[in-house]
Amino acid sequence: MVNPFVLGWFWRGLKGHSVTFSALFASLLLGISISGGVGRLLASLGVHWLYVILIPVFFFTWLNKKESQWLPDLERRKRIARSLIFGSIVLAIVINQIRT
Repeated sequence: MVNPFVLGWFWRGLKGHSVTFSALFASLLLGISISGGVGRLLASLGVHWLYVILIPVFFFTWLNKKESQWLPDLERRKRIARSLIFGSIVLAIVINQIRT
């Protein structure tokens, strides 16, 4: 069964509405968890476990909302989001072929 959150990120990125979620999807596909890294950083700083879970959620939601200010051109955002999605899929396939 596929995680419904991953499909939601994929769909948002494919439609070109979110570079943030496209980057999160691409990092998860390649095995590099950006949110996990943020969580480990917070845990190593001694932050309570509940905040370690909640702070990345609020951080990435905030990044998603500010995206239109940082990248005002909608076509450029769509191009970046789609290239992150398809680039990560191609890279994952290439990595898999090299390893086998």
